[in-house]
Amino acid sequence: MAVRLSKTHVDKALKDVANGARAYDLIDSQQPGLLLRVGPRGARWAFKIIRQRTTFRLTLGSPPGLTLDEARSIVAEAQRHIANRTDEPGDRFLEDQFIRLGKLPPRPPRQPRDPVQVAEMMELAGDMPFWKWEQAREAYLAEVQRTLREATWKDYRAKLTLPELGVLAGRKVRRISLEDLAGIVAAVHGSGRETHAVNLASALRPMWRWLWQAHVRTRSGLGIEGIGTDMAKLSAPPKSKARKVRANGKVAGRYVATPAEIGTVLAVARSGVIDPTVSLALELLVLTAQRRRPIVDARVEDFVPWAEEAGWGVWSMGPAHRKTADKRDDQSRHALPLPPALWARIVPQLKACTDAGREHLFPQIRPWKLGDAVAGHMNEAALNHRLLDMGLKASPHDIRRGFSTHSQKILKTSRKDVKLVMDHSEGIASDDVLEGHYTVDDRLDEKQPVMARWLSWCEEQAAAAAAGFPPLPELAAQIAARRRAREQDGKAKTAAKKAAEKAAAEAGDKAVDLAA
Repeated sequence: MAVRLSKTHVDKALKDVANGARAYDLIDSQQPGLLLRVGPRGARWAFKIIRQRTTFRLTLGSPPGLTLDEARSIVAEAQRHIANRTDEPGDRFLEDQFIRLGKLPPRPPRQPRDPVQVAEMMELAGDMPFWKWEQAREAYLAEVQRTLREATWKDYRAKLTLPELGVLAGRKVRRISLEDLAGIVAAVHGSGRETHAVNLASALRPMWRWLWQAHVRTRSGLGIEGIGTDMAKLSAPPKSKARKVRANGKVAGRYVATPAEIGTVLAVARSGVIDPTVSLALELLVLTAQRRRPIVDARVEDFVPWAEEAGWGVWSMGPAHRKTADKRDDQSRHALPLPPALWARIVPQLKACTDAGREHLFPQIRPWKLGDAVAGHMNEAALNHRLLDMGLKASPHDIRRGFSTHSQKILKTSRKDVKLVMDHSEGIASDDVLEGHYTVDDRLDEKQPVMARWLSWCEEQAAAAAAGFPPLPELAAQIAARRRAREQDGKAKTAAKKAAEKAAAEAGDKAVDLAA
C-alpha cells in the first residue's frame, strides 16, 4: 500500500536495518514510481514503473546519502524522460542526476573534434561506394578488350600495370589528381624512358575519358559532388634535345635500312635457316613495306588472286588493321598488289592455314606468356628479334624508311606513288569528301608498277647478299648463336632488375622497422 513518505519513515527504515528487521518495501504516494526497499543488507531508494507493457527499473542510492527529496527529484526526471521518450533511465542518466544534485563533479568538457580527422572521415564515408584504382583499371581494360584489338588491349594492359603506378594502389580514382598522374609520368620520363612516358600518358588519358562517361560515373565517382579531375591535359615532359643513341649506334627515328640489310633479310628469309612462317612474314615485311602489326595480324580472308592480272595476288587490309581507322570511323580498305614471285610463296601458306582452320596467315607459334592459349597470331616482336639475330641494325620501321628512301632516290619513284603503297590513306586527306563518300577504287593499276620495281630491286639486293653468305649450316649456327646471346642478355637484365627491386623493398622495410 502506498504511503506519503516522510523523514520519519526514512529514520525508522534505517533503525529497522540496524535491528535486522525483515525485508519490506515502502511505496511513495507523493511521487509515483519511488520505492524505499528495506532489508537486512540496508535501505535503498529504487524506481519502478510500467509504461506500454515495458517495465523500467533503476536503483538510485541509499539514505541518508541520498535524501527523500533528492530521490523524488530523480524519479520525477525519469518519469519526464519516459513520457517524452527522450531518454531511458540507466547508469548514464543516474550519473547526470548526481551531477545535477552536486553529488558528483561535473564531467570534463568534451574536446572539440579535430577538423582534419572529421574531414577525412567524411571523405572516407563519401568515397565508400566508388572504385579504387585497381577496380577502375580492370573495368577499363575489360572495356578495351571488348571494343578494340587484342594487341591494343595487351599494349594498354602493359602500360597500366607499370610498377610506377603501384603508388595508386588502394586509392579511389575520384581522388587521384592531375598532379598525381603527372608526377608518375615525369618519374618514368626522368628514368630515361622518355618515349615510354609519352605512351603512358596516352594510355591514362583515354582511361579517364571512359571513367567520366555518364554510365560509368556512378561507379567511378568522377563528377559526383564535383569531385574528380579531367586528365585531358596530362602529358609527358618535353623530350630531351639531344637525340638518344642506342647501344647499336642507331639514332632513334632516323636510321634507314641499307640496301645490303634489305637484301640480307630477304636472302635469309628464303634460305630456309629460320622458321618458314617467320621467313614468309619477313619477306612480306620487306616487299610490302607495311608496319609490323598489319603483317603479323594479316588474315587469310584478306588475300585473294588478282583476277585481272594472272599470277598476281591482292592483300586487302581492313580498317581493323589500320593505325587510326577507329578514330576516323574509316571503313575503307588499303589494297596492295602482290607480284607473282611473292604471291607464289603466299599461296601454300594460305592453303595450310585454311586446312588447319587458322584465321591468321602467320599463326601463333607458342604462348605469349605462361598460361595463355595458342590461338592468335605471331607476336610482332618476333620480327624485331629475327632481324637482331641476323646481326642487323635495321628494325621493321627502318625497313619502311628504306622503301621510302630508296624508291625515291634510286628507283626514282614519285613521292605520290610511294604514298600509294606506304600510306594507309594512300596520300589522300582523311576528310576528303569525294574519297570518303563517292569513290570506291583500290588504285591497283597505279600501285602495280611501284610494287614490281621494288620487288625487282630487292631481288638484286638479295642475290648480292646471298653471294656473301657462308655455307648454310654455318649461317644457321651464327644466327642461333646471336639468338642465344640475346636471350641470355635479356635474362641477365631481368634478373638484375628483380634483384634491384628486391633490394629496394628490403631497404624500405628496414627503414620502417627502424622508425618503429
